[in-house]
Amino acid sequence: MENKKSFGTFICQRRKELGMTQKEFAQRLFVTDSAVSKWERGLAYPDITLLQSICQVLQCSEKELLSSSEDTEGRRAEQLAKKYLQLTRNYRLGQYILYGLITLGCLLGNLLSQHALTWFWIVLASELMVASLTLLPTFVPEGRRGLASLGGFTGCLLLLLLVCCLYTGGDWFFIAGVSVLFGMGLVFLPFALRALPLPEELAHRKVSLYVGIELLLLLALFGVACLYTGGTWFLSAALWTVFGLGIALLPLLLRQLPLPWNWSRHKAVVYLSFESILLLAGLAWEGRTGDFPLPMLPIALLCLALPWGWLGALRYLPLGRWFRAGVGLAWTGLWIWLAPFVLDQIYLHMGYFTSTPYQLILPIDFHNWAAAMSANVMFLIILGFLLLGLLCVVAGILWRRTHPRTSAPEA
Repeated sequence: MENKKSFGTFICQRRKELGMTQKEFAQRLFVTDSAVSKWERGLAYPDITLLQSICQVLQCSEKELLSSSEDTEGRRAEQLAKKYLQLTRNYRLGQYILYGLITLGCLLGNLLSQHALTWFWIVLASELMVASLTLLPTFVPEGRRGLASLGGFTGCLLLLLLVCCLYTGGDWFFIAGVSVLFGMGLVFLPFALRALPLPEELAHRKVSLYVGIELLLLLALFGVACLYTGGTWFLSAALWTVFGLGIALLPLLLRQLPLPWNWSRHKAVVYLSFESILLLAGLAWEGRTGDFPLPMLPIALLCLALPWGWLGALRYLPLGRWFRAGVGLAWTGLWIWLAPFVLDQIYLHMGYFTSTPYQLILPIDFHNWAAAMSANVMFLIILGFLLLGLLCVVAGILWRRTHPRTSAPEA
């Protein structure tokens, strides 16, 4: 407490503001008039057990009583909170009346016009969808309102689609519902994942969780659409979708997924292996009528040889980075030279013949570009890659000379 005089002055001021005499004030506290007089003149303090009763009679907080001054900020905050609660109650009441009148009007109108409840259910589902945006947030704590509105709106939208499908006698609800979930998730799922209290194992893998959920919804959409149209293209669409998304997103996902220790050191191999398997599986499915394994399988393996060669050179050769880059460039030149020959051999094995088969010894003629255009261009491309590889090797040698390795000191 402050000094006795300011304490007594505060009690006297509050008592007079409330229009009470000392006798009335004393009767409410079950004390004598002289005790109240001593408090107000600053001659004594009230018993500590009376503080709560004094605050109730004087309509002030304990903080105001002990500090002998009005807590204007606290009172303002309390008044604003009460006003906000009153506004919320009035807003809810207005919403109840509005939705109730609309529901009652549509109910009576449907019964009077058709003597049955038909289109009324569409109106009711539509009202629920609007209420999920205007009324539902008032029942949810402030930090969860957006998430609650999103969930309520999505659920009511699915309900509206179901009611419309039943009303029209259609069979399109599942394809429409999955499409809505996929589209809503594509836009709003990142915000929902930020607001949801996820377990610690998933809290650091929100990107992977988002991609996984959207991929499952997209595959579900393919499945429902395939069943709806009576097609057989689901597996083909699923394989090529996962293959295409894996090319762009799998490196990012591999950084977040909990891989075994021996796999985490070879993420590039895991990435390329996964994509290679999907490519071969997709080609096998597409060529199941006769084009697989020939010619699809050897052509695919020929194309995969280029990235696998680069991976082996850059990741696993026990050389410096310049030397590994040089080996990768040389491998590219070698692949460009040999790939057309291997491709010709595949088609020759299948019984196809070309008028101008590819020759390993290129018929170069720089004096007659019109007749040897393809051979000359091929030779220059191969030579360019080989020269770039050689330059990288030379750069590696120079770097080693300017940065010699220091041997460990002898013990």
